Amino acid sequence: MSAIMSSGIPVGQQQAQTQQLQLPPEDVHAPAHLIAVGSVFELILEFLKECMQLGPLYSFSQPMWVLKTRLLYRRIQTFPAPRLQEVDESGNAVRRELQLQPITWRKIRRDEGALGLWSGWQARMCHQALRAGLAQTCFEVLLFMPWNDQWGILTKFLGAMTVATAVTHPLDVVQTRMAAGLPGYQGVGVYHGVMRVMRDNDAYQGLGRSLALGLLSAPVRFAWVRYPLSLAWMAAVYPLDRQSTLGRLQRTREDTEG
Repeated sequence: MSAIMSSGIPVGQQQAQTQQLQLPPEDVHAPAHLIAVGSVFELILEFLKECMQLGPLYSFSQPMWVLKTRLLYRRIQTFPAPRLQEVDESGNAVRRELQLQPITWRKIRRDEGALGLWSGWQARMCHQALRAGLAQTCFEVLLFMPWNDQWGILTKFLGAMTVATAVTHPLDVVQTRMAAGLPGYQGVGVYHGVMRVMRDNDAYQGLGRSLALGLLSAPVRFAWVRYPLSLAWMAAVYPLDRQSTLGRLQRTREDTEG
């Protein structure tokens, strides 16, 4: 009876079944090429899913984003204060400050038409969808590696977010400049906008602040903190958000096109 388990299976037979269930190392871990192919399909599916989810949301929120971005861009335009040199009645050269018109939805619509309120909508949606899909894909790939305890998973998650933010930052620069109506970014497509920031060496303007903002806003974005703490959290990081937007609007050289 000592050779019989409580389930009625002899010890020898049970050991044989256990040995059959033990897989060789090459079967435990998926081959690298299967992981790569699966990651590409996962990225495409995540991108399409995010586009379907974010498209309607950004359609409603884009006018507010355009107005906010242009108000921030006005700070760059007015610092230092623009001055106009004139000649008075006595023939002396004088300089006076140039007063810019206030930014309003009505002014944007009058100057650029109704579509001006949705400037940069395509680039913004592509950026957010690609960043979310890339972060999810990178995170799932990192899970195949060791160190999957609580702190390891958190580190891999933040690392995936950092990689996705860095890779898609040129799109972030493009969508911000399109929304602000910068010369050279009005009436162009996403591809031409990306090519322009690459040509002007502006693709990674404000990257450091964007990375810091992404990490600091993660607790709210992924509901790690709840309302009303989340509202206070976002209010605390708003100055960094503002500086990040201003950094993406800064140009390394003056625009040479009309």
